[in-house]
Amino acid sequence: MLQEQIMELLAELQLDRRSYIRLILLLKQQQAMITARKTDAIDEINQRISHIYHQLTQSAQKRISTLKNLCIPPHDEGILFLFSRLPANHHIQAKELWNDIMQRMHECSRLSALNHQILSTRA
Repeated sequence: MLQEQIMELLAELQLDRRSYIRLILLLKQQQAMITARKTDAIDEINQRISHIYHQLTQSAQKRISTLKNLCIPPHDEGILFLFSRLPANHHIQAKELWNDIMQRMHECSRLSALNHQILSTRA
């Protein structure tokens, strides 16, 4: 049961990583469309971005629930604690995955803020 929950959590994190990769690409496309003032394309991209944000929110809620079920605090240190309990090779892979997700999440935040700034100066 415990191993299944951890494996499911890691699989979800892999999906999250893919979602963040897609989100970065969409945010870059969004920026180009904002600059080009292509409203229809912006609307379509915004829908795709919203869908990914919704998926990521659901995944985060599931991860929080899993961590709570394992009596682990549902935050960054908690997930790193969980990873530290894995066998060495899995621990390293899981930690690298988490770090990659965090970097991509920060990149998404940066791009989103930049797009907002560009949009507000064009208004």
